[in-house]
Amino acid sequence: MKASVALLPLLMTSFLAHTQTPDPCATAPASCATLIDTSATSETRVPNTAVDVSVSVTATGKDMAEVQRTLTTKSNSLLAYLKTQSVERLTTSRVTFNPETRYDKNGPDRIAGYTGTSSVSFRTTPEKAADLLAGVLTNGANEIESTTFTPTEKELDDARRKLSEQATRTAVEQADAIARAANMHVVSIRHINVNDESVPRPIPMAGMQRMKASAAAVPMDTSAGDQSLTVRVNITAAATH
Repeated sequence: MKASVALLPLLMTSFLAHTQTPDPCATAPASCATLIDTSATSETRVPNTAVDVSVSVTATGKDMAEVQRTLTTKSNSLLAYLKTQSVERLTTSRVTFNPETRYDKNGPDRIAGYTGTSSVSFRTTPEKAADLLAGVLTNGANEIESTTFTPTEKELDDARRKLSEQATRTAVEQADAIARAANMHVVSIRHINVNDESVPRPIPMAGMQRMKASAAAVPMDTSAGDQSLTVRVNITAAATH
């Protein structure tokens, strides 16, 4: 018990010494930075300069070998045509063969024939899209599955980079203005966060979805349009007197 009592004055002295340590920001405020949070948003319109197209080739028949030969002939014709048009990203994305069954109430369902389908996708420009959409239907394709307008990846990256630079400059200028109003000046940027507030989404081409080969293969006028891209930048600046 005596040892505990003896330690009490020492503990009190240590506690008082700790609580009485002067606050450096109170005694020398110029040495302590004030954090300023600002944000800025930049927006632009990015033209749709590419069109992603998906088409399908279909063959039907009672014999599997016949369906395969027909599908191969039509698919080869389509690919040969598209290669002469200098399209990009030409890909055969899917090939399927499915039996067509017919219900028989007196016994098991029987196979009445087969259907073969080949899906082909490619990228072109809005200027060439109308002629190509008509051309694929006369060179083997049975159906236009989708047509989508979009900016290229490089154009989006370039636009994001410029917007990020613009928004960052604006946010830093705001921090400088706030610091000057408080008779301070910015000494460093502690944190920067860049956020895409709107991500461009490919725009389907209205009126051309699921277009059948039975439709007249006549070029249709198209309008590529553009898309909005927004980038927001948040910064934390350190300012001192």
